[in-house]
This record gives sequence, structure tokens and C-alpha cells, in this order.
Amino acid sequence: MRSFYRLWNIMNKLKTILITGATSGIGCRIAENLNGKHQLFLSGRNETRLSEINKKLSHVLPYVTCDVTFETDIEKLASEAPQIDGLVYCGGIAPTVPVKYIRENDILKTFAVNFNGAVLVVAALLKQKKINHGASLVFISSEAVRHPFFGSTVYSASKAALESFALTLSNELQSKKIRENCISPTYVESPMLDQARNTMSGDFIAGMKKMHPEAFNTADHIASMAAFLLSDESAAINGQIIKAGRFNINIPGL
Repeated sequence: MRSFYRLWNIMNKLKTILITGATSGIGCRIAENLNGKHQLFLSGRNETRLSEINKKLSHVLPYVTCDVTFETDIEKLASEAPQIDGLVYCGGIAPTVPVKYIRENDILKTFAVNFNGAVLVVAALLKQKKINHGASLVFISSEAVRHPFFGSTVYSASKAALESFALTLSNELQSKKIRENCISPTYVESPMLDQARNTMSGDFIAGMKKMHPEAFNTADHIASMAAFLLSDESAAINGQIIKAGRFNINIPGL
């Protein structure tokens, strides 16, 4: 069956793209953006949600349920994955914990998803030779690396580690012409941001939007950037941290 899909893809010039964290707001929107343009292989923790998304899309392979905090799940993902031409690593959690309340488990849990999972997924795919020559790997980072906010210590550190991994990988895989880039959004309207809003007042959010009107992205914005980085049009872009949105320090009239 995979041989049939591969032949069909070659004839129709479709790429095969693996999206991890496809049940998240950003991951789901990226899948929808790529729908019909490429063959998709989706992965995520929520099997019910994964099944629902898969049924709505065309040119999709059977999905694989995977919790990236378990190496056995990652090995299963790599084993069942087809040869891929692109990867978008969307899995991530964003806990808000002031430093004095941080415990070892907060660090381990956040890094397990945001950093360790990305490293181990790529390592498993490379070991099983599932990443094609000339592929593009895209990682979703955060501007919290450069603009940390109150309580973001562990989250910001995990995304900084992810960016360092991507940049190192871009050198290591350069001979195979496999590209690695990070998309680094400021804020993205998504379920993750909705959870963060539970700890913020309405006035604070309104003030942030007034002060930083270009800092709030939609999932569609990120999906479009990911689609471009996966395409051949971005062949000259490698080892880059691409910012999405910006914070304003001074706005006249405020």
C-alpha cells in the first residue's frame, strides 16, 4: 500500500508531510492549510480528535496516536511513518509558574514535550531513514525566548533549547540538503492562549492588544508560514528563527 502511495505521490508531485501535535490549534490549522496540496501523516495524543480531523481531510494516511513523552510511542510513530518530505513539530505546553514555585516535575514535564520530544522524534526518523533528501523540518517555537513574561522561566528555556537544536541540526544535515527552521510567534489565538487568559484580567488583555497590536497572530498566519517553509520556494532558507508578530515598546498617542 505504501508503495502505491509513493508512486501516486510522485506522479502527482505531492509531498508527504508529518505533523506532530496535529490535534492542537496550530497543528490542526496547518493540516487544514496543507489539505489537498500534500499527503498528510498526522500524529497527536488525543485519538478521538485525531480521528475527527483525519476524516475531514483528503490525501491522508492512517494517523498514529503518539504521546511524545513516551519513547515507545515515538518508536511506533517512526516505524509506521512513510518516507517524509517534511515535518512540522507542533507539540507544546506553556505552563506559567513563578520561579519560587517551580519544582523538578515542572521542568521535566515541559522539556519532555517542548524539547525532548522534538529531538527524539527526529532521531527516530533519521535512524529509520524516513526523512527524504531535501526535506524541510519546521519547529514551532515562541518569542518568549527573547521576550520572557512573568512565570515563563521553564517554558522560555524549553523553547530556547528547541531553537538551539534546530540550528545545530541544520548544520548536521546540511549534506543531505535537509532544512530546519523555527517559526517563533509572539501570541497565537489558540486554545493554549485561551488557557493563559484564565490567569489574566480582561483589562490586562485589552491593554496588551492596544499596546502591541502586531503581537497577536491567528493560527492561519502560522499555518501559512509553515506551508511556505515546507515548499520548494523556501529552498534558500535554512537554520533560521523566523519571527511572527512583534512587540512595540513605544506607540505614539498612548
